[in-house]
Amino acid sequence: MHMFLKLFIQHEEKYIFGPGRVELLQAVDELGSLRKAAQQVGMSYRWAWGRIKDVEEALKVPLLMDDPNNKRRTKVLTPEAKELLQWFLATEHTLQQTMLEAEKNRPAFLQKHWRT
Repeated sequence: MHMFLKLFIQHEEKYIFGPGRVELLQAVDELGSLRKAAQQVGMSYRWAWGRIKDVEEALKVPLLMDDPNNKRRTKVLTPEAKELLQWFLATEHTLQQTMLEAEKNRPAFLQKHWRT
């Protein structure tokens, strides 16, 4: 047995942000391209663009913008996207620490079933 937690944001009953979007935005930040980021995380450009648009529409903020320091149509994260990533990852870390503490304090009868 093992406890598992998957953090995501939902808007109007629709999944809009979670680990997949985090991975995509981190790849855009690293590569400067939504197309390259999509390829790296194993999704089509069209699918990736649609997921970014879903988040932007739900949150009412842009997540990507053209890099003002580069004329080659590269993309960078907006300040809001960076803040969202930072907050989401910090929240996820806090919850994981809470889960580890909960696992340590599990009832004694679960000890023999627990994977360490």
